[in-house]
Formats: sequence, structure tokens, C-alpha cells
Amino acid sequence: MADVLIRNGLVVDGTGGQGYRADVVVQEDKIVEIGARLSTPAKRTIDADGLVVAPGFIDIHSHSDGSIFAHPLSESKILQGVTSEVVGNCGISAFPVAPAHIEELVGYLKMHEFLFSSENITWTDFKDYAHILEKRGLGLNFLPLVGHGALRGAVMGFEDREPTADELASMEGLLAQMLDQGAWGMSTGLIYPPGSFAKTDELVALSRVLAHYDALYSSHIRGESSTLLKALDEAIYIGANSGAKVEVSHLKAMGRPQWGQGKECLARLAKAREQGVDIGADQYPYEASSTSLTALIPQWAHSGGARELLKRLNAPELRERLEAEIQREMTMRGGPERVLIAGVGSAKNANLSGQTLEQIAKLWGVSPAVAVIQLLVEEEAAVGAVYFSMATEDVEAILADRQVAVGSDGRGMNVETDAGKATHPRSYGTFVRVLGRYVREKKLLTLETAVNKMTGLPALRLNLSDRGHLKPGSAADITIFDPAKVIDVADFVNPHQYARGVEYVFVNGSLAVVSGRLTGDMAGRVLRKRS
Repeated sequence: MADVLIRNGLVVDGTGGQGYRADVVVQEDKIVEIGARLSTPAKRTIDADGLVVAPGFIDIHSHSDGSIFAHPLSESKILQGVTSEVVGNCGISAFPVAPAHIEELVGYLKMHEFLFSSENITWTDFKDYAHILEKRGLGLNFLPLVGHGALRGAVMGFEDREPTADELASMEGLLAQMLDQGAWGMSTGLIYPPGSFAKTDELVALSRVLAHYDALYSSHIRGESSTLLKALDEAIYIGANSGAKVEVSHLKAMGRPQWGQGKECLARLAKAREQGVDIGADQYPYEASSTSLTALIPQWAHSGGARELLKRLNAPELRERLEAEIQREMTMRGGPERVLIAGVGSAKNANLSGQTLEQIAKLWGVSPAVAVIQLLVEEEAAVGAVYFSMATEDVEAILADRQVAVGSDGRGMNVETDAGKATHPRSYGTFVRVLGRYVREKKLLTLETAVNKMTGLPALRLNLSDRGHLKPGSAADITIFDPAKVIDVADFVNPHQYARGVEYVFVNGSLAVVSGRLTGDMAGRVLRKRS
């Protein structure tokens, strides 16, 4: 007798092919049969008439590495139908850890809202980090990448310089060690120190290690505004000269002067593929981005890590230069009225969450640039921000491309414990937003194409062979949703609202969501890439 029989659903299998009506049989953690009008006896039957039966969604760009300790169910993700998260993106990962540089790593992670202390970090590598997560329990699957920032920091600290030959060899060896342990690739964050300190040759050398393991090079490229096309060309160059599979993270054209360049980005990626470069991209469907407020600080001020950054922010002799460069970057991103503070660590400034830099500057009676410096100093550089700096035409052009996967760039959150904290709604709404607004309402994508961009396409980019498609023998990660009702309700005013319309979610054959409600089941796993 089977465990579950899902009857009468519209099966959209993740390949991009036409949906068809069929039944799906689950036994333990596998799909064992798919067919019309099956008579297989089962312990539980789910009537999926009027619903879509799809593979569990794979969030190819997530930052739940730290939040998973507070929210092991990853509630905001699983209620969207996400069953697997790729973490360690943008060069920011919780491993590898070198004891000599642990304080620098902690400061780096805090800048990006990973609230670890050196006492919290009891691991040094992928293997230990994965073991700790599995011991605690997971609501969904985790696929960690090696963050280049953490990798570089573990070998040479957070200095603004090129590695020596020995240091580069150590980075290559440490990366290979993490890949041997099952990491899925390496990510870079080339606007964030220490990743921004790396020259292209360093990235090519490390990417050759990735190519040897057939692992992914995922890159937050070196610029998404005035240097967007040049930065995209660098990513293409790295792929062409290393042989690694390249994923451009959260593809966007940021800042009014760049609006309309989305199509040019897609054309360059298509041309690179024609020339033999294995390159793709992912995207979240919003016109605002979110990252650390330190993104407004010039690169030179970051050398040496968070502690040195704070010294420079406090240095009177640097104040005039800092203010001018902060103002320039803020203007490029749309001005202080378009930068929203999303998160602060202290109770003292908790009232500033949800306010713009323009409002904070008026409240404090200072210029917006001074407000940036003051806030970062008071919060020890741990401030999150939302930047409203993209155009609808670019968001929609990029979303419509079949070679662009869907990725949230968010983290697992909880409406109760996270209530009151300003945040980007993408953590709650990315996947259902595509299905509700861009498939059903705007008809920008077909249902089959949208599901493929959330399942089969990211699985292909990752070389994840047993997920992303509904077929006998695949892991029983399954999302069942109502195509007439699925929608995101989280917005920038009230971001902590769970998605609607996802009725059932299976993770490794266990029901994590039933009738739109969490079961509390913890069947997730840390998945390891096979070499």
C-alpha cells in the first residue's frame, strides 16, 4: 500500500511541457507512479481537483543561512511552496571559518543581518555546519554554497589587497575541501568587501576549481547600476576562461540612468551562450532591492572589515570625503526618499525601522549622508535597507526570459516573531507573486513556463538530478496550489503576511503544509552535491 495518492490534479511537471491531468503516488520519500485514474491503494488520498500539482519550488538564491537557527521551519518560504533553498549566496556564507579571523567574519556577517557571535559559531567547515543543522532539524532542504567572502576572509582576512601565490593556492585548496564535503558551488558578492577587493584573475582561478567539480559559480556581479554591462561582461569572461557554470544573481538594472538595459543584459547572456559559455541568471519580481546600508559606503572604507570601517566612519578627517561619496551613491539609487531602513539591531533605533533616510535625516536635523554615517556607527554597521531603484519594464523583461530562474534573495521568516520589523516582502511572496500576478493576472508567462523557472531550471543549473521534476523515482518534494487563488499579500507597508493559495506541500514525502496550514513537520535535509 502506498503512503499517499494525489488524485485528479493538473500535473505541471517542471519540464516546461504542457500540463496534464493525472494522479501521483508517493511511497516514503519518493514519487513511485504518475498516471491517469490510478487505482493504487493508499493510506491517504488527496483530492487535487481544480489544483495544480507541481514539483516543490527551488529557491536558487536565498539567505536563510543564519535565520534558519531562529526559524527552522522557514515558514515564509514553505508557505509559498518552496521545498529547497540554495544558501550561501552573494559571497556571504557561514563557513569556512578560520579561528584567527572569526571576529572579522562575525562583523562581516552582522553587516548582512546574520546575527551570529563568535560563541555561536561552533563549526569550521561545510561538514560541521550541515551536521549542526541536521541535528536541530529542518523544515525544508538546504543546499549550501561556499561564500567567496568567507573563503577569502578565512585565508587572508578582510584586507584590500591581492592574495599572494600561496594564499591563492590555500583558497583553492579550501574551496576544494568544501566541495568534497558536498557544497554546491561558490558565490561571490563583488560589491561587498572583501569580495570587491578580488581581481578577475583570482575569480577565474577559483572558478577553475568549480569547473573541475562541475559546480556552480553564482555571482552578485561587480555592479548593477552605472557599471552593469561591464560587470556582466566580467561574469561572462570568468565563465569563458574557467569553464565553470555561471549564474548571475538577481539580475537587475538599478538606477534611473540604467532603466531599459534589462533587454541588453538578456541579449548579452544569450550571445554568450551561443559562444559556448554556460551562463544563466535568477531574479526576484520586485522593483526594489534590499541589502545592507553599508552598500552606500565607498569600497575603500571597508578594508580590514567592520571594525576598521567603523573607525573610518568616526574619523573627522575623512568625514567630508565620505559624505560626498555616500551622497553620490544614494543619488544613483534614487535619493534618500527611496531608501527605506529595514532592520536595526538595537532597541534605541527600533523606531527607525520602516522610515526612509529622508525622514530620519529630518528627524535628526542632519543631512541624509550624515544620517547614514550616524546610523551605521550607532548600530555597529548592522543595518538593513530597501532601495526602490528599478523600473517595471526591466523587471518584466527579465522575468519573461525562459533562461532566468526565480530566486527570492530573501530568508525564512515568521509573521509572529518577526512582526514589527521592516523587511522586503520577497521573503514571503516571491514565488506566489509570479504565479498570481504574472501568470494569472498579467499573463506575462504561461503556467508551465513559470513552474519550470521555479523547479526544472534551477535544478538544471545546480545539477540536482532527483528534484525539480515530477517523475517516478524523483524525491517527493511536491507543491499543490490553487491557480485561481494563489497570490502574495506581503507588501512594503505590511511585509509579514504569508502567501495564499498553496494548499499542500510535501518535503521528502512528508506533509509540511495541509489545507494551507503548517503541520510543523521537520523532514528537510541538508543536501550534498555528489562529486
